[in-house]
Amino acid sequence: MNKQGLYAIRISGLGEGDHDFSFELDREFFILFEHPEISNGNVHAEVILEKKTGVFALHFSLEGEVEVMCDRCLEKFLTGISARQTIFVKMGEEPGEIDDDVLIIRRDDHEIDVGQLMYEFIMLALPYQKVHPDDSDGNSTCNPEMLEKLDAHRGKEPEKNNETDPRWDALKGIVEKKK
Repeated sequence: MNKQGLYAIRISGLGEGDHDFSFELDREFFILFEHPEISNGNVHAEVILEKKTGVFALHFSLEGEVEVMCDRCLEKFLTGISARQTIFVKMGEEPGEIDDDVLIIRRDDHEIDVGQLMYEFIMLALPYQKVHPDDSDGNSTCNPEMLEKLDAHRGKEPEKNNETDPRWDALKGIVEKKK
């Protein structure tokens, strides 16, 4: 990510307590990341910095929509996202991660860059399967030409064979005798 300080929260000079920050994440934000999953979006991010002596809590709330590619027809569409996460930040000698939700920053750091964190939370908020939503009648809104091509390549289901394996017939006789 190109760190321009656009998504940094200044921590030096802040007193103890809660401090609110907000960010509008749009196309320019998503361009900073080299990931093809999201190319555009409009997400409102609220970050509450809860400052205490030696430790901070960052409470993230992200709401909006992002442009993703449909897994079925490969066309882009907007899907809604909503995420709530909390990260704890401690002061230390070497920066790093202790756990998934605990970061260490240097004692002399004056700000925390939250851009990467917000991007990761958005990625985690994406649905597992990204498919165009159905319309009000329950019909797919995917590209109809692509759906036709998919149907043409879909294999035919094999006919069901009602014959049973003769090895199982002997076992069926045992079960029926016990009844």
